[in-house]
Amino acid sequence: MKLNFRPKAAFASHKAFKYLKGNNPADINQIVVIRHAAIGDFMNIRPFLLGLKSFFPNAKITLSTINTYVYGIPDDLIDDIHIIDRTIGDKKTSIFQRIKQIKRLPQADILFDLTDSSLSLFTAIFSRAKLKVGYSYRPFRRFFYDISTLRSDFVLEAESVLHMLYMLGYFRYGDLQYGYEAKYPKQKVKQIVYFAGASMKNKCWDEDKFTALIDQLSIEYPDYQHVILQGIRDDEKFLEIYNSLPGRDNVVLQKTMSLDEVMQFLANSHLLISNDTGIRNMAIAMKTPTIGIFFDIAPFKYWPNEKIHDCVFNEDYQQPLVDDVLSSACNMMNAL
Repeated sequence: MKLNFRPKAAFASHKAFKYLKGNNPADINQIVVIRHAAIGDFMNIRPFLLGLKSFFPNAKITLSTINTYVYGIPDDLIDDIHIIDRTIGDKKTSIFQRIKQIKRLPQADILFDLTDSSLSLFTAIFSRAKLKVGYSYRPFRRFFYDISTLRSDFVLEAESVLHMLYMLGYFRYGDLQYGYEAKYPKQKVKQIVYFAGASMKNKCWDEDKFTALIDQLSIEYPDYQHVILQGIRDDEKFLEIYNSLPGRDNVVLQKTMSLDEVMQFLANSHLLISNDTGIRNMAIAMKTPTIGIFFDIAPFKYWPNEKIHDCVFNEDYQQPLVDDVLSSACNMMNAL
């Protein structure tokens, strides 16, 4: 393998050049991937994992995560899982407990840190990997890795993590692939899905705005089912939205489903409209058109450069107006 990049575009130590010069992709037998994240972020690394399996055909892949983030692990693309306990019961684990668990990681030929958190850096430092690859916001952190690419908030995260493979010689063609086509084959249903939740309340568009949006779209597209999707948390039942739309036969409330059921449901749907949340990333992985409602943060890190995806936000990063989301939805429906 040969590294090829312009100075300051990325970082690589002399050790990295020497190690890669003596190894081909087929020589790599053990890889560790660190990802401490929720289900939406696991969706974002699926193209990376597919690339990893393609580029290193003989490698066993171990995913290292934490016990609070195990829902939706991409177990179809990994060989083993390593878990660090952030908590045991109601108690936070000590630094010594975490080091002990980190040292249970297999000795990897290459380690990839796809998280860039204090704990993931800690994991990389105490691992026994021969080559450590990361991507960091903070320049000083690159010195803890043998190879480090630049991380940007203006590049789709699913693409950004692939830069670590591009440096090693991997390349791909076409749109990002998520590897779900066979598991969740599309069976198109005339339904527009709405999800009003998010991981944090400050990322949730006001529920009365969702009500107004669904009200208008259910009239504009009467031959579609307009589905309010419930989440797994107690505050994600959205009964106030549904109960505010009485007498609309084409507005339905979809109760909580299993993970597999949700994935197939999203694969079959015509369009998803939601906040910045894992459900939206799941729909993107299903190749289902999406409209993301963003405020407080810029959307570029989470916005695939494809015509079937749109994001609604304004220059002040305040909550978008109902008319703005409505306009995006009508434009998307016309395009589809």
